[in-house]
Amino acid sequence: MEIIENYDLKNLNTFGISARASLFVEIKNENELKELFSNPLFKKNKKFFLGGGSNILLTGDFNGIVIKIALLGKKVLKENRREVFLEVGAGENWHDLVTYVVNNNWGGIENLAFIPGTVGAAPMQNIAAYGGNFSDVFVSLDAFNVETGKIEKFNKAECKLGYRNSIFKKELKDKYIILKVRLFLSKNPKIETSYYQIGITRDSIKEELEKIAKIPYGVKDVYQAVVNIRTRKLPDPVKTPTVGSFFLNSVVSRKKYEELKKQVSELQCYPLDQLHYVNSPTLKNEDFVKVATGRLIQELGWLGKWVGNVGIHDKHALVIVTNGKATGEEVVNFAEMVKRDFFERYGIKLETEVNLI
Repeated sequence: MEIIENYDLKNLNTFGISARASLFVEIKNENELKELFSNPLFKKNKKFFLGGGSNILLTGDFNGIVIKIALLGKKVLKENRREVFLEVGAGENWHDLVTYVVNNNWGGIENLAFIPGTVGAAPMQNIAAYGGNFSDVFVSLDAFNVETGKIEKFNKAECKLGYRNSIFKKELKDKYIILKVRLFLSKNPKIETSYYQIGITRDSIKEELEKIAKIPYGVKDVYQAVVNIRTRKLPDPVKTPTVGSFFLNSVVSRKKYEELKKQVSELQCYPLDQLHYVNSPTLKNEDFVKVATGRLIQELGWLGKWVGNVGIHDKHALVIVTNGKATGEEVVNFAEMVKRDFFERYGIKLETEVNLI
């Protein structure tokens, strides 16, 4: 384990923004983490735990210690004819895990293919896409308490998973390092093909499956359909600096949704099954929906629009991209312009999915 001073994080965030950490260290196993915990530099410095860097925006240099989590490994803990209980290191690449699972014909995360980032970020962000939900397969995780140095286990309920949210994203932010994640996967999976989206083009898993496979469809077919759709509509961060979806789909009342439909034709909505963060016991999931916010941004004319070094992707209006020359401040200012325009038109506060550092 080596602690490096004045480290450039440019190659560790998918926006490719150059920002320096006062101190940087990469952790590859639990012993190194314990060694780091006993180091005085760990205790007296501000801390940031870095995964794949695909959901962060560096707004400036970080005056503290950046800890890159690189714990790897996959282990089958339990298996029977119906399911597999899998434990995965937090530093594993998420898409590589999905590919591994699909190649074993295990079901449960095939709809979550091609999502950038690490396994440790999956419970933190509570990822979901194309009809698939991480929360449906998640069982528990191990996390390192940065104050006590102890490893603690959190079950699904204790993680308080919500829409793109968890206890580690807000309440316990920077207080724990996720080390291992455990999943239940099915050997007889139910295939989820209901996803479709209306935008510049209509994206549908069913229509994609009809092009590439034959009934009965399997997890590998759904996986490939999702990869095909995401490849068409989302930029490759290796070629185009981005974090993917920068903005969240907005949560609105059903009454508000009906009002929006009068302004925007064919506006889709989605059920909200994890409404943990609405602070009222009288509100029910059925009272709210997620609206296709990309469609609303597109209606404002932002699709493919650039201001200086920052723009909106020309095929997906939730996605901010840069030309590789932008600073974090430029990205923030661009996002604020979109937010203001969005609020003025729809009366809705546009929320960001990305974490500002």
